[in-house]
Amino acid sequence: MPWFLLVLALIALLWWDALGAKWGARAAARRACSKAQVRFLDEIALERLRFARDADGRLKLRRDYRFEFCLEGDRRYRGHVSMIGHRVLELSMDPYPV
Repeated sequence: MPWFLLVLALIALLWWDALGAKWGARAAARRACSKAQVRFLDEIALERLRFARDADGRLKLRRDYRFEFCLEGDRRYRGHVSMIGHRVLELSMDPYPV
């Protein structure tokens, strides 16, 4: 029975880590949209998950998320946030008219 609790704890830890990375990516996307004076739409979605090395050379999970934003009308534009661990690696937004 103790192995079952260990597996359950490991699953909970992985879920909590993934949730924290998603919250960080969402906050970064919202800040970028606010700075660009566009409206952040919907939720952020995980697009790709893989291993990568961080700045210190340690192997960590890299998560690539996508999000959508708009100006005033119905046209949606895409943005992307890449995270290594809970740190934003890069953030980009599709070109849009000013």
